[in-house]
Amino acid sequence: MAPAGSLARMRKQVLDRVARREVSVVQACQEAGWSRSRFYELRARYHSYGEAGLLPKPRPPHRADRRLAPPAVDQIIAYAIEHPTEGPRSIAGRLSLPRFGSWSLSHGGVYNVLRRAGLARRSARLAAAEALAATEGGPITERTLRDLRTMEVTRRHIGSDITGEQVFLDTMFVGRLKGVGKIWQYSAVDGACSFGFARVRRGEKSARAAAAFLEHDVLPSYAEAGIVLKEVVVDGGPEFKGEFTRTARRLQISVHRIPPRSPDLNAFVERFQGTVLHLHYRNAFRYRFYTSAADIDADLAAWLRFYNFERPHRGYRTKGRRPAQIFYADQPALLVMKGWDVDEFTPQSVRS
Repeated sequence: MAPAGSLARMRKQVLDRVARREVSVVQACQEAGWSRSRFYELRARYHSYGEAGLLPKPRPPHRADRRLAPPAVDQIIAYAIEHPTEGPRSIAGRLSLPRFGSWSLSHGGVYNVLRRAGLARRSARLAAAEALAATEGGPITERTLRDLRTMEVTRRHIGSDITGEQVFLDTMFVGRLKGVGKIWQYSAVDGACSFGFARVRRGEKSARAAAAFLEHDVLPSYAEAGIVLKEVVVDGGPEFKGEFTRTARRLQISVHRIPPRSPDLNAFVERFQGTVLHLHYRNAFRYRFYTSAADIDADLAAWLRFYNFERPHRGYRTKGRRPAQIFYADQPALLVMKGWDVDEFTPQSVRS
């Protein structure tokens, strides 16, 4: 920051140049980086106080702490929990009474304390009061009972730690192409490594198309990698019944159906389809005009190569690794055949 004397001299030079009509006010302000109101303010100060008026205004050495004292904060929170239906204005009035400490508080100050404590809403104060009463042996409300039951629920991750043990399947409506019709995507994701499969087909989704997707797109990749595909997880859609079930039984793959209206149990493939939508389709349909399902499928296959072989996954199982790094862990020669450098898929700690 420039010294006060240098700043005052610079300001005086600007004012003098305008006074000598060397530059206009607009030009002087542009060169100095001032607004015109700032120029006229400095000129008025110069006319009133001389060069002393051009010096920076002194700042107070220390600004008083405007925050409430901790005892006042504690009193506000305690009163708000004990009387959860009262608002900031009422709390400020009550705490001004001698029996509560004769605090001089504004309702805005009380609100800020409650907001920082997460008690700004009446429902939050009621919940805090119920929790306090429950810990002290008071009545347990329905809300507290729900919270206690939630705490007792065992958190269980879906998926598997073994590649091929569980593969999640689903379908996604891509859109309707003029002159082509409906476009559906058949999707599959491994529950251990997030390796994804997808195929685009035109027309209505069907069990025959889903069975062909499982037999000709998903299963060959597992056989190539030497992995046994044990179970597929599907919802109750008609495309995963009939011929699909018979095909899975013929291929010695068990079928596990999730309960109705429980997409969270199929979250692997739901998340995969969301990634395809956001990272691929919403870009692809803005750069290319598609006239056939085959063109969409070809671009999807190219994007899947990026998804499986290049894009790091930050899930709790993959931990920054690429799906192919886990899927082909026992078949490094396949990575070379597919055009990838094995060293790229080997952690530095293992190589060293």
